[in-house]
Amino acid sequence: MGIVYKAVDRVLGRTVAIKTIRRELVSKSADYRAYRDRFFREARIFGSLSHPSIVALYDIGETKEEIPFLAMQYVPHPSLAELSRRLSLDQSMWLLAQLASALDYAHSRGVIHRDIKPSNVLVGEGEEVKVADFGVAKLLGTEFTRSQTQFGTPGYMSPEQVLGTEIAGSADIFSLGVVAFELLSETKPFPGRDVHAVLHKIVHANPVLPAGLEDSGLVSEKWQNVFSKALAKDPQKRHRTASALVSELVELCPGSWLGDLIESRPDTATFRFTELDDADTLTLWGLGASHHPGRSGVPGPDGAPTTPLATRDGN
Repeated sequence: MGIVYKAVDRVLGRTVAIKTIRRELVSKSADYRAYRDRFFREARIFGSLSHPSIVALYDIGETKEEIPFLAMQYVPHPSLAELSRRLSLDQSMWLLAQLASALDYAHSRGVIHRDIKPSNVLVGEGEEVKVADFGVAKLLGTEFTRSQTQFGTPGYMSPEQVLGTEIAGSADIFSLGVVAFELLSETKPFPGRDVHAVLHKIVHANPVLPAGLEDSGLVSEKWQNVFSKALAKDPQKRHRTASALVSELVELCPGSWLGDLIESRPDTATFRFTELDDADTLTLWGLGASHHPGRSGVPGPDGAPTTPLATRDGN
Protein backbone atom coordinates (compact mmCIF):
# COMPACT_ATOMS: atom_id res chain seq x y z
CA MET A 1 0.00 0.00 0.00
CA GLY A 2 2.88 2.35 0.60
CA ILE A 3 6.40 3.42 -0.34
CA VAL A 4 9.19 4.26 2.10
CA TYR A 5 11.94 6.71 1.18
CA LYS A 6 15.24 7.32 2.94
CA ALA A 7 15.64 11.10 2.93
CA VAL A 8 17.49 14.00 4.54
CA ASP A 9 15.87 16.78 6.53
CA ARG A 10 17.70 19.74 4.98
CA VAL A 11 16.85 22.04 7.88
CA LEU A 12 18.05 19.84 10.74
CA GLY A 13 20.51 17.80 8.69
CA ARG A 14 19.22 14.42 9.89
CA THR A 15 18.30 11.28 7.99
CA VAL A 16 14.61 10.37 8.11
CA ALA A 17 12.30 7.69 6.75
CA ILE A 18 9.35 9.06 4.75
CA LYS A 19 6.31 6.84 4.36
CA THR A 20 3.69 7.61 1.74
CA ILE A 21 0.68 5.94 0.14
CA ARG A 22 1.14 4.75 -3.43
CA ARG A 23 0.00 7.37 -5.89
CA GLU A 24 -2.21 4.93 -7.80
CA LEU A 25 -4.26 4.26 -4.68
CA VAL A 26 -5.08 7.88 -4.06
CA SER A 27 -8.60 8.95 -4.97
CA LYS A 28 -10.08 12.41 -5.14
CA SER A 29 -13.46 11.12 -4.08
CA ALA A 30 -15.36 12.36 -1.07
CA ASP A 31 -14.29 9.21 0.78
CA TYR A 32 -10.65 10.06 0.20
CA ARG A 33 -11.11 13.57 1.58
CA ALA A 34 -12.63 12.08 4.73
CA TYR A 35 -9.70 9.65 4.95
CA ARG A 36 -7.20 12.50 4.54
CA ASP A 37 -8.81 14.43 7.40
CA ARG A 38 -8.74 11.38 9.64
CA PHE A 39 -5.12 10.67 8.70
CA PHE A 40 -3.94 14.04 9.98
CA ARG A 41 -6.14 13.90 13.06
CA GLU A 42 -4.84 10.51 14.16
CA ALA A 43 -1.24 11.17 13.11
CA ARG A 44 -1.11 13.93 15.69
CA ILE A 45 -2.03 11.39 18.37
CA PHE A 46 0.69 8.97 17.27
CA GLY A 47 3.14 11.84 17.04
CA SER A 48 2.65 12.54 20.73
CA LEU A 49 4.27 9.22 21.70
CA SER A 50 7.72 9.69 23.21
CA HIS A 51 9.43 6.53 24.41
CA PRO A 52 13.00 5.26 24.03
CA SER A 53 11.77 2.01 22.44
CA ILE A 54 9.39 3.58 19.91
CA VAL A 55 10.49 5.00 16.56
CA ALA A 56 9.63 8.70 16.69
CA LEU A 57 7.24 10.44 14.31
CA TYR A 58 8.86 13.78 13.42
CA ASP A 59 6.38 15.36 11.04
CA ILE A 60 3.30 14.85 8.89
CA GLY A 61 2.35 16.56 5.66
CA GLU A 62 1.19 16.06 2.11
CA THR A 63 2.64 16.40 -1.35
CA LYS A 64 1.40 18.81 -4.03
CA GLU A 65 -0.80 15.94 -5.22
CA GLU A 66 -2.37 15.80 -1.74
CA ILE A 67 -0.75 12.48 -0.88
CA PRO A 68 -0.21 12.38 2.91
CA PHE A 69 3.17 11.33 4.28
CA LEU A 70 4.89 10.61 7.58
CA ALA A 71 8.47 11.72 8.32
CA MET A 72 9.83 9.28 10.90
CA GLN A 73 13.04 8.59 12.76
CA TYR A 74 15.44 6.59 10.57
CA VAL A 75 16.79 3.57 12.49
CA PRO A 76 19.55 1.69 10.61
CA HIS A 77 19.16 -1.49 12.66
CA PRO A 78 18.01 -4.87 11.36
CA SER A 79 14.62 -6.10 12.41
CA LEU A 80 14.10 -9.10 14.64
CA ALA A 81 13.07 -10.99 11.50
CA GLU A 82 16.42 -10.15 9.85
CA LEU A 83 18.77 -11.02 12.70
CA SER A 84 21.40 -13.50 11.58
CA ARG A 85 22.40 -14.46 15.13
CA ARG A 86 20.52 -16.58 17.63
CA LEU A 87 19.57 -14.63 20.74
CA SER A 88 20.30 -16.11 24.15
CA LEU A 89 17.60 -16.28 26.82
CA ASP A 90 19.20 -13.28 28.49
CA GLN A 91 19.06 -11.27 25.26
CA SER A 92 15.55 -12.44 24.42
CA MET A 93 14.12 -11.45 27.79
CA TRP A 94 15.82 -8.04 27.63
CA LEU A 95 14.33 -7.49 24.18
CA LEU A 96 10.83 -8.59 25.26
CA ALA A 97 10.98 -6.39 28.37
CA GLN A 98 11.69 -3.32 26.23
CA LEU A 99 8.94 -4.26 23.78
CA ALA A 100 6.48 -4.68 26.64
CA SER A 101 7.45 -1.31 28.09
CA ALA A 102 6.79 0.37 24.73
CA LEU A 103 3.39 -1.31 24.33
CA ASP A 104 2.22 -0.48 27.85
CA TYR A 105 3.29 3.12 27.38
CA ALA A 106 1.35 3.44 24.12
CA HIS A 107 -1.71 1.66 25.52
CA SER A 108 -1.75 4.02 28.50
CA ARG A 109 -2.20 6.81 25.95
CA GLY A 110 -4.91 5.04 24.01
CA VAL A 111 -2.70 4.02 21.07
CA ILE A 112 -2.77 0.45 19.72
CA HIS A 113 -0.03 -0.72 17.39
CA ARG A 114 -2.17 -3.28 15.48
CA ASP A 115 0.76 -4.94 13.71
CA ILE A 116 3.33 -6.22 16.20
CA LYS A 117 5.60 -8.68 14.39
CA PRO A 118 9.36 -9.38 14.12
CA SER A 119 9.82 -7.10 11.10
CA ASN A 120 8.47 -4.15 13.11
CA VAL A 121 10.91 -4.71 15.99
CA LEU A 122 14.31 -3.15 15.20
CA VAL A 123 17.25 -4.47 17.23
CA GLY A 124 20.52 -2.62 17.79
CA GLU A 125 23.91 -4.14 18.63
CA GLY A 126 23.27 -3.91 22.36
CA GLU A 127 19.82 -5.49 21.94
CA GLU A 128 18.22 -2.07 22.31
CA VAL A 129 14.76 -2.14 20.75
CA LYS A 130 12.92 0.32 18.54
CA VAL A 131 9.33 -0.54 17.68
CA ALA A 132 8.45 0.76 14.22
CA ASP A 133 5.16 1.74 12.61
CA PHE A 134 3.06 2.56 15.67
CA GLY A 135 -0.41 3.31 14.36
CA VAL A 136 0.62 3.11 10.70
CA ALA A 137 -1.83 0.27 10.02
CA LYS A 138 -4.68 2.46 11.21
CA LEU A 139 -3.35 5.54 9.46
CA LEU A 140 -3.27 3.71 6.12
CA GLY A 141 -6.83 2.73 6.86
CA THR A 142 -9.22 0.21 5.39
CA GLU A 143 -9.92 2.46 2.43
CA PHE A 144 -6.97 0.95 0.56
CA THR A 145 -7.30 -2.72 1.55
CA ARG A 146 -9.38 -5.52 0.14
CA SER A 147 -10.89 -6.20 3.53
CA GLN A 148 -12.86 -3.47 5.21
CA THR A 149 -12.19 -4.95 8.64
CA GLN A 150 -8.75 -6.51 9.01
CA PHE A 151 -5.55 -4.86 10.18
CA GLY A 152 -2.38 -6.81 10.82
CA THR A 153 -0.17 -9.56 9.47
CA PRO A 154 -1.34 -13.20 9.18
CA GLY A 155 0.35 -15.32 11.83
CA TYR A 156 0.57 -12.44 14.31
CA MET A 157 -3.02 -11.22 14.23
CA SER A 158 -5.30 -11.71 17.20
CA PRO A 159 -8.58 -13.64 16.74
CA GLU A 160 -10.53 -10.39 16.93
CA GLN A 161 -8.43 -8.92 14.13
CA VAL A 162 -9.03 -12.01 12.00
CA LEU A 163 -12.77 -11.81 12.66
CA GLY A 164 -12.91 -8.05 12.15
CA THR A 165 -14.40 -7.30 15.56
CA GLU A 166 -13.51 -4.41 17.85
CA ILE A 167 -9.93 -4.44 19.13
CA ALA A 168 -8.13 -3.03 22.13
CA GLY A 169 -4.61 -3.18 23.55
CA SER A 170 -5.21 -6.88 24.22
CA ALA A 171 -4.75 -7.46 20.47
CA ASP A 172 -1.17 -6.20 20.76
CA ILE A 173 -0.63 -8.46 23.77
CA PHE A 174 -1.71 -11.46 21.69
CA SER A 175 0.76 -10.46 18.96
CA LEU A 176 3.48 -9.99 21.58
CA GLY A 177 2.69 -13.51 22.79
CA VAL A 178 3.23 -14.87 19.28
CA VAL A 179 6.56 -13.03 18.96
CA ALA A 180 7.70 -14.29 22.37
CA PHE A 181 6.60 -17.84 21.53
CA GLU A 182 8.69 -17.84 18.34
CA LEU A 183 11.65 -16.08 19.92
CA LEU A 184 11.92 -18.52 22.81
CA SER A 185 11.09 -21.78 21.00
CA GLU A 186 11.89 -21.10 17.31
CA THR A 187 8.45 -22.57 16.62
CA LYS A 188 5.28 -20.90 15.37
CA PRO A 189 2.31 -21.30 17.74
CA PHE A 190 -0.15 -21.65 14.85
CA PRO A 191 1.66 -23.38 11.97
CA GLY A 192 -0.16 -23.92 8.71
CA ARG A 193 0.43 -24.70 5.04
CA ASP A 194 -1.22 -21.46 3.91
CA VAL A 195 -2.66 -18.22 5.23
CA HIS A 196 -6.19 -19.60 5.55
CA ALA A 197 -4.99 -22.53 7.66
CA VAL A 198 -3.03 -20.22 9.95
CA LEU A 199 -5.94 -17.83 10.43
CA HIS A 200 -8.31 -20.72 11.12
CA LYS A 201 -6.00 -22.01 13.86
CA ILE A 202 -5.65 -18.55 15.40
CA VAL A 203 -9.42 -18.41 15.82
CA HIS A 204 -10.16 -22.05 16.68
CA ALA A 205 -7.04 -24.02 17.74
CA ASN A 206 -4.75 -24.05 20.76
CA PRO A 207 -1.08 -23.16 20.22
CA VAL A 208 1.24 -26.11 19.62
CA LEU A 209 3.55 -27.32 22.39
CA PRO A 210 7.16 -26.98 21.19
CA ALA A 211 9.55 -29.88 21.64
CA GLY A 212 12.83 -29.58 23.52
CA LEU A 213 11.92 -26.70 25.81
CA GLU A 214 14.02 -28.07 28.68
CA ASP A 215 17.02 -28.30 26.38
CA SER A 216 16.70 -24.55 25.81
CA GLY A 217 16.72 -23.80 29.53
CA LEU A 218 12.97 -23.22 29.78
CA VAL A 219 10.58 -24.55 32.40
CA SER A 220 8.25 -26.62 30.24
CA GLU A 221 5.54 -27.20 32.85
CA LYS A 222 4.91 -23.46 33.01
CA TRP A 223 4.97 -22.93 29.24
CA GLN A 224 1.39 -23.95 28.52
CA ASN A 225 -0.01 -21.91 31.41
CA VAL A 226 1.69 -18.72 30.24
CA PHE A 227 0.92 -19.03 26.54
CA SER A 228 -2.60 -20.37 26.90
CA LYS A 229 -3.28 -17.07 28.67
CA ALA A 230 -1.26 -14.81 26.35
CA LEU A 231 -2.84 -16.42 23.26
CA ALA A 232 -6.35 -16.81 24.67
CA LYS A 233 -9.16 -16.47 22.13
CA ASP A 234 -11.08 -14.24 24.55
CA PRO A 235 -9.26 -10.88 24.92
CA GLN A 236 -10.53 -10.59 28.51
CA LYS A 237 -8.63 -13.73 29.50
CA ARG A 238 -5.23 -12.49 28.34
CA HIS A 239 -2.63 -10.74 30.46
CA ARG A 240 -3.86 -7.33 31.49
CA THR A 241 -0.64 -5.63 30.36
CA ALA A 242 2.29 -6.53 28.15
CA SER A 243 4.62 -6.27 31.15
CA ALA A 244 2.50 -8.77 33.07
CA LEU A 245 3.05 -11.25 30.23
CA VAL A 246 6.82 -10.68 30.21
CA SER A 247 6.95 -11.00 34.00
CA GLU A 248 5.47 -14.49 33.69
CA LEU A 249 7.85 -15.31 30.86
CA VAL A 250 10.77 -14.44 33.13
CA GLU A 251 9.66 -17.27 35.42
CA LEU A 252 10.02 -19.62 32.47
CA CYS A 253 13.63 -18.52 31.99
CA PRO A 254 15.41 -18.78 35.35
CA GLY A 255 18.73 -18.71 33.52
CA SER A 256 18.29 -15.13 32.29
CA TRP A 257 19.58 -12.17 34.27
CA LEU A 258 15.99 -11.13 34.99
CA GLY A 259 15.03 -14.68 35.92
CA ASP A 260 17.87 -14.92 38.44
CA LEU A 261 16.57 -11.79 40.13
CA ILE A 262 12.94 -12.78 40.50
CA GLU A 263 12.95 -16.57 40.39
CA SER A 264 11.50 -16.50 43.91
CA ARG A 265 9.51 -13.29 43.28
CA PRO A 266 6.33 -14.30 41.40
CA ASP A 267 4.71 -10.98 42.28
CA THR A 268 6.86 -8.97 39.84
CA ALA A 269 4.45 -6.77 37.94
CA THR A 270 5.86 -4.43 35.39
CA PHE A 271 8.79 -3.08 33.38
CA ARG A 272 9.19 0.66 33.06
CA PHE A 273 11.61 3.03 31.35
CA THR A 274 12.89 5.99 33.33
CA GLU A 275 15.15 8.78 32.14
CA LEU A 276 18.20 9.53 34.24
CA ASP A 277 20.85 12.04 33.15
CA ASP A 278 19.96 11.65 29.48
CA ALA A 279 20.43 7.85 29.72
CA ASP A 280 17.41 5.69 29.12
CA THR A 281 17.17 3.01 31.79
CA LEU A 282 14.80 0.06 32.00
CA THR A 283 13.73 -0.57 35.57
CA LEU A 284 12.13 -3.82 36.71
CA TRP A 285 9.54 -3.02 39.36
CA GLY A 286 8.18 -5.59 41.79
CA LEU A 287 4.92 -5.38 43.72
CA GLY A 288 5.27 -4.97 47.45
CA ALA A 289 7.82 -2.41 48.61
CA SER A 290 8.10 -4.29 51.91
CA HIS A 291 10.49 -6.73 50.25
CA HIS A 292 13.15 -4.00 50.32
CA PRO A 293 12.73 -1.85 53.46
CA GLY A 294 14.06 1.63 53.08
CA ARG A 295 13.79 1.72 49.28
CA SER A 296 11.07 3.97 47.95
CA GLY A 297 8.64 2.47 45.46
CA VAL A 298 6.26 3.87 42.86
CA PRO A 299 2.58 3.02 42.39
CA GLY A 300 1.95 -0.12 40.38
CA PRO A 301 -0.80 -0.65 37.78
CA ASP A 302 -3.43 -0.95 40.53
CA GLY A 303 -1.94 1.64 42.84
CA ALA A 304 -0.12 -1.03 44.87
CA PRO A 305 3.34 -0.17 46.21
CA THR A 306 6.26 -1.31 44.10
CA THR A 307 10.00 -1.58 44.51
CA PRO A 308 12.79 -1.36 41.92
CA LEU A 309 14.49 -4.75 41.61
CA ALA A 310 17.01 -4.01 38.87
CA THR A 311 17.97 -1.51 36.22
CA ARG A 312 19.85 -1.84 32.96
CA ASP A 313 21.18 0.90 30.72
CA GLY A 314 19.03 1.01 27.58
CA ASN A 315 22.05 2.04 25.52
